[in-house]
Amino acid sequence: MMKIYVLLIAGALVAAFGAGWSLQGIRWEADIAARDKQSSELRQTQQQSIIAQQAFTFQRVNQIAADAYQHSLSIKADSDEKQIIYRTTVKRDPVGRQCVPDAVSGRLLDDAHRLRASVVHSVAPDANAAGRGAATADCRLTYAQAVYWIEPLLAALEQANNQLDAIRTAQADRK
Repeated sequence: MMKIYVLLIAGALVAAFGAGWSLQGIRWEADIAARDKQSSELRQTQQQSIIAQQAFTFQRVNQIAADAYQHSLSIKADSDEKQIIYRTTVKRDPVGRQCVPDAVSGRLLDDAHRLRASVVHSVAPDANAAGRGAATADCRLTYAQAVYWIEPLLAALEQANNQLDAIRTAQADRK
């Protein structure tokens, strides 16, 4: 009978030990699952943060581009208005028909061709040699024609500066 009690106690101890070990295994698995869930939630939060930042950056760059475009439109409208006024004024002034000295007009024309060739790479440097004829029979460029160039050139410079400023702003916002 004593053997039965010893066997029962030994069996109970083995069963208790086995149950404890089994519960500990379940607890370890629960801890691992909790850590995995926590890690997954952290990754998800980080991804959401990155996506939100990218969306904000994209929206900000679009806003900067839209503002730059609107400013360019207003520059163009102002330039067109000024050109109409200048053309009206120059038509009435007899000085507008006088020739700009050939040295000045030749340099302006060469600079214009050089700038165009640097932007449009497919154009040969001397592609417009045939088109370099005189604006009138006596001269290449009149003062009126020079005045007509000034406002569009200033407007183009202002638009380019505005676009560069928008690019700098977008880059600064990204940092």
